[in-house]
Amino acid sequence: MSIGYVPIRDILPNISPNIVYEVILTTKSRDGKVDAAPMGLRFIDNNLSRFLLRIYKENKTYRNLIERPAGVANITRDPTVFVKYLMKDKDKYLREEIEDSEVVDAPRLRNAEAYIEFTVESIYDEVDPVDFHCLVVKAYWGVRVIEPYSRAAYALIELAVNISKVEPYLKQGLDLSELFNAIAYSLKVIKKTATGTVIDEYSKILLSSLSENSSSLLKQHLLRSGIHLE
Repeated sequence: MSIGYVPIRDILPNISPNIVYEVILTTKSRDGKVDAAPMGLRFIDNNLSRFLLRIYKENKTYRNLIERPAGVANITRDPTVFVKYLMKDKDKYLREEIEDSEVVDAPRLRNAEAYIEFTVESIYDEVDPVDFHCLVVKAYWGVRVIEPYSRAAYALIELAVNISKVEPYLKQGLDLSELFNAIAYSLKVIKKTATGTVIDEYSKILLSSLSENSSSLLKQHLLRSGIHLE
């Protein structure tokens, strides 16, 4: 099989083009420093051989893919993984959870449900976030997990994704109201369906990852939405 064509539907049969899927992207810098970060990818062809990443320039993933244009999209539905790799001290998890991938010069996470290894074909960096057009090299199963649907689990993933956007939005002077509304909704779902659980605790850890200024702005917004944070 030639590089560039992989039957991804054999691994992920329900994947469709033009839908953003949240994954954990693992990349490596020129000097070998590994990073893992939640990221959205969108397939841009019907064969699912190419996808688009939109990455802010301040992100380590951006710098790594510029220096080493390859990585692994780790597919997982475990919300705690998304939280861990948004934290400032995520390196302690990386040391324990990464391993060599099968083809590209970038590691993968142990225990993900599936993997998509890729190389970067082209970069459009005239705007921020930057567009990375990527070519699938190989897709394969990891550890297959079957769990019932949990609103709280998916709300935590959505919370993690939106929390990761707060600092870039603030630095670019973008309107935060819609983003804060989405965060408020996720918190309400978690409080309603998972109060006192691990998911509830991880939501608090996520909120603590924000800068003092961002945290203050978010807390003010949440208070107006009837949500009080400790």
